[in-house]
Amino acid sequence: MEEEYILVTIDVFDQKGNQAKVRKNMTIGGVIEEILREFDDLDRRIPNAYAIYLKNHPQPLDRNRTLSQLDIQPRDELEFRYARRSQRESLLVDRKAYLHEESSRLVFELRWQPALIGRPDADPSHNELLAVNCEQLPDGLRVSRRHAQITADRGDFYIESLSPNNPTYLNEDELFDRQKLLSGDRIRVGRSQITFVFVQE
Repeated sequence: MEEEYILVTIDVFDQKGNQAKVRKNMTIGGVIEEILREFDDLDRRIPNAYAIYLKNHPQPLDRNRTLSQLDIQPRDELEFRYARRSQRESLLVDRKAYLHEESSRLVFELRWQPALIGRPDADPSHNELLAVNCEQLPDGLRVSRRHAQITADRGDFYIESLSPNNPTYLNEDELFDRQKLLSGDRIRVGRSQITFVFVQE
């Protein structure tokens, strides 16, 4: 009798090389549901936001077909990621950059752009860009979900406000347009007391 299970290797975002024994008659949609149950930090309310790909293939696997129907073999490597291409770009800069929150002393490394400062949302593409989650900070609920963003251009970092009704302050001046960041600059978000110090190594 043919083996009912297949051992698959699947990358779940940055967690590479996960191995799982999966029924051959399970659909791709079923595999997605299993992964969402297994990984606590993924938003299981919106399974359609995620997809499974054969490694190095641009098209996602049909979520209504089974592993058997798709002829998935043990040697195949799969990738679990967002169903559409990421808007996030890795930062290509010589020096690392960080935001140090003054009261909590938390440090947020800026590893991609645009790097959103704000709070989580039901939209996974928003959460993927969220580099500084203010929800975990005291007074954090006074910060807008899309409050401000930091981008990089030719080695320099810039900040711009995204929330016209909930201002962002750079060195206590209200931010109206994109401004270059210098090491030691202080960023205060909204009417909260949350203040970050920008540091470039």
